Amino acid sequence: MQERIPYREIYWNIPGNAGQIFLYLLVTFATIIMTVGIMRDIARWRSGRPDMRIGELPARTRELLVQIFGQQRVLRRYWPGMMHLLIFAGFLALFIGTDIIAVEEDFTIPLMGPAAGQILVGGFYQVYEVVLDTLGLIFIGGLGWAWWRRYRHHPDRLDNRDTDAWVLGVLLFLGTGGFLLEGLRLANQTLGAAEIPVYTQAWARLSYVGFGLATVFRSIGLGDGSPVGLVLHQLLWFTHALATAAFIATLPFSKFKHIFYTPLNTFFYQHKPRGALDPIPNFAAEIEQDAPRLGLATLADLPWKRRLDLDACMRCGRCQAVCPAYASGADLSPKWLITKMHDLMHGEPVQSSDGTIRSIRDLATDRAVDPETPGAVPLYGPLFTENEIWSCTTCRACMQECPAMIEHVDDIVDVRRHQTMIAGEVPPGVKQVLEGIESAGNPWQLPAGDRTTWAAGLEVPLLAEKQQVDLLYWVGCAPSYDDRSKRVARAMVELLQAADVDFAILGEEETCTGDPARRMGEELLYQAQAETNIATMQQYSFKQVVTTCAHCFNTLKHEYPQFGGGAGTEYEVVHHTDLLAQLIGQGRLQLNHPVNERVVYHDPCYIGRYNEIYATPRAVLAGIPGVELVEAPDANRERAMCCGGGGGNVWMEGWGKAGINTIRLGQLCAAEPQTLALACPFCMIMFEDAAKNAGMDETPARKDVAELVLEAVRGRA
Repeated sequence: MQERIPYREIYWNIPGNAGQIFLYLLVTFATIIMTVGIMRDIARWRSGRPDMRIGELPARTRELLVQIFGQQRVLRRYWPGMMHLLIFAGFLALFIGTDIIAVEEDFTIPLMGPAAGQILVGGFYQVYEVVLDTLGLIFIGGLGWAWWRRYRHHPDRLDNRDTDAWVLGVLLFLGTGGFLLEGLRLANQTLGAAEIPVYTQAWARLSYVGFGLATVFRSIGLGDGSPVGLVLHQLLWFTHALATAAFIATLPFSKFKHIFYTPLNTFFYQHKPRGALDPIPNFAAEIEQDAPRLGLATLADLPWKRRLDLDACMRCGRCQAVCPAYASGADLSPKWLITKMHDLMHGEPVQSSDGTIRSIRDLATDRAVDPETPGAVPLYGPLFTENEIWSCTTCRACMQECPAMIEHVDDIVDVRRHQTMIAGEVPPGVKQVLEGIESAGNPWQLPAGDRTTWAAGLEVPLLAEKQQVDLLYWVGCAPSYDDRSKRVARAMVELLQAADVDFAILGEEETCTGDPARRMGEELLYQAQAETNIATMQQYSFKQVVTTCAHCFNTLKHEYPQFGGGAGTEYEVVHHTDLLAQLIGQGRLQLNHPVNERVVYHDPCYIGRYNEIYATPRAVLAGIPGVELVEAPDANRERAMCCGGGGGNVWMEGWGKAGINTIRLGQLCAAEPQTLALACPFCMIMFEDAAKNAGMDETPARKDVAELVLEAVRGRA
């Protein structure tokens, strides 16, 4: 049999120009519907408050490419990530393949012969067929995996709506239908006037899926020009075109809109330091108004970018799977927090995590607002419970895990801001902490005169006496007032003295950084604390600020510069684990005494996920003679669960059925350690409580990294 040049006849078996006209009209109509839906969504976003997200274009572009085409966040969870990668790669390949067909049909000029002037001809066409058949199979495999996972395996973090079934169903139909069309074409198409069957050509076998189906069709009488086979091909072609158009038209109305909105959300993701909450825009002007808009009371207060968040969410539930509050049995699910606001923004019945569905009219009636204006419905009360908003530890695990780059913590803190500064409805523990910071400069409401009692007998210099030092040791409230954390402060001073560091403390001039107030939503109190501390520090000269508190570290380093603090310009802010690593590396601290213990390190959220300090504490611990450093299985570094103390929760009663600190202690004890190595006083407080409640007493021991280093420097007392 004569071998012909490989080429693709695009509208084979489609009568006259009818197929082309039908297809173009269909796609045009579908595109119009899709565009109307997208413009409607954009209008919803634009009704939000201003939010500048247009700077740092190279960094934004790089992040977009890494996250979308590299699937970096998606692949953090290996098996679900691989499932999504199969679907993504297959869909992208089929989309590009379809575009190549469109370009050939609409933008090339046929010359002499059936293959002249075409793109899909010769060697390129053969490669094209192999690649598309392979990736088409991958696409169908990924979709089948997704169907099994969603409707059979059904992990807790997934919920199903009608649009989910539509998306999976139509994509499966398009994938399988494409192969069936290919099989019917190969079984029936002939080449040229000689009517040579395509399936007799060696290159036809490169379309190996279609060729296999063609063999089946021929064996059952649907090949070799069979009238039934030709009619079936036409019916399937028009049905396939209709399904494609329906898919395009419904994109903004289904969960699959994330193919547009997730890349957009990724591009506009915050590029400020992770640990810095945004100040309230026009804060000074707002507090002078009769009806100030502080925080998030209704959707009308939500900035446009965080409205985009709501549409970018694909309800994958990865945020929920890593949320410590959810794991404890509290009301909070970051996924449902976003989902409920999405439903409200779209004017749809609002569904909660327990399956409860409430209409916009019911929600509006609860608070006597216009049901025709979803943006006026209060969020706190009708949508969010007290437990839901205040159980958040602000640990950032949800934001770290989210493949759509949604900013859950900012939403929660903004709701707290409204409740704290406007509504005045806060849990008792929050009220006590805020009153303590305002009246005594510390959350425990203890006298400022007691701030240095921890240093008795250590001869710790005050900065007011020295005026100029190399290093300011910012002690923090917990090491100043909490009995267990005082021992860490003393250990740190002994190490600084052993290393002959020129340092001092502020003593009674030091007051709370305001971190608890800011995370609890009291921005006015936080700013007052920040201004006081910044003014105090500006009186003196120093090169570095070191702190044993992860929260003080984050606030001094990333948030004080918002209000004129000199971090990064006048002085460097370092965490004590980094400083200890420097002193050990310089030979100023000699680790001469073995500490023969099996040690597991807990990553504090505010130096781990917020500031990516993972390697240094481990390097310090691993360098201590005798220490066997182990890891909590599948729960370390960026995946480490919060101790439960962040977001002000160290001063509040647990919101769930189990304590977050108890759950985390169990994760750490899975490594069978003798000692928990800690690097934040909040973590120390939480684990001391968890161990006491679990009846563990001193096994495993809880020690700060500084205490372990001191043992290696001086030996055990």
